[in-house]
Amino acid sequence: MKIVCLMRRKASLSHQQFKDYYENNHAHLAVELLPFFSEYRRNYLIKDEAYKPDHLDDVPPAPDYDVVTEISFASRDDYQRMVDALADPEIGGRIAADEENFLDRSAMVMFFVDEHVTAPEKLAHFFS
Repeated sequence: MKIVCLMRRKASLSHQQFKDYYENNHAHLAVELLPFFSEYRRNYLIKDEAYKPDHLDDVPPAPDYDVVTEISFASRDDYQRMVDALADPEIGGRIAADEENFLDRSAMVMFFVDEHVTAPEKLAHFFS
């Protein structure tokens, strides 16, 4: 089970300040207070490099987000533990207060995904 979060930094922060805060403060707090993830991945958009594949004529600009966060759970029970912890005012309040330090919380988009991964050995088959 996986949740994907699209998040934008506060306008007062540079991209680097945002990334530094997320990595050195918020990620540690999330792992400490919500130790239910099997994986917690942060993918920072590289805004000064455009990706335009040759096979596409019109590519829209990159989305107006700074990070794509992926939070995976080994089971639905682990996910529910996180939901329950966030409902606790002590835990959820600390997470929300910390988010206010670096995130534009009004722009957060979160959704579940059904992930499918091609195994490395299958990829190697195509390129050998």
